[in-house]
Amino acid sequence: MKIAVRHRFDCTVDQFWEMYWDPTFEAQMQKEAGISREILDEKREGHIVTRRVRITPDRELPGAVAALLGSKKLIYEQENRWDEEKRVLHWKVIPNVLPGKLQAGGTVTVRPAGTGCEQVVEGNIDVKVMLIGGRIEQGVVDEVTKSYDRTAASCRRWLEEKGVSS
Repeated sequence: MKIAVRHRFDCTVDQFWEMYWDPTFEAQMQKEAGISREILDEKREGHIVTRRVRITPDRELPGAVAALLGSKKLIYEQENRWDEEKRVLHWKVIPNVLPGKLQAGGTVTVRPAGTGCEQVVEGNIDVKVMLIGGRIEQGVVDEVTKSYDRTAASCRRWLEEKGVSS
């Protein structure tokens, strides 16, 4: 199942990525978006920065989705590969549920849009479980979309508090 989430911000592309990697933004985002992110590993190879994080949401999954996954929370690890030259972040989910049956990955790009910029998150979420895979995919897509919506609200507040504008 495809996922596509877009958000517009009143800042330049450079300002967006500076915010994205700022530790004070990370702390604010975790608090406001209702997630905790633990950095498990980070390394640099040339212009590629790879960061592996464990993401734990504060909220529990809807009952039906939780029952299907066998977990009340969608806790997962994510590997982010930031290409500084191409300015694209490739993400891949390493799930703690449905081993070998859930694959998710995609990209985050930010491009100029009018006087600001637009963040575009695109990817695919595939669950290979007969009869109920599509239902699980939809639940995961819905949860990921809500998470990016909450993160976008945090981004806007952080930019406003810092007096950043394009």
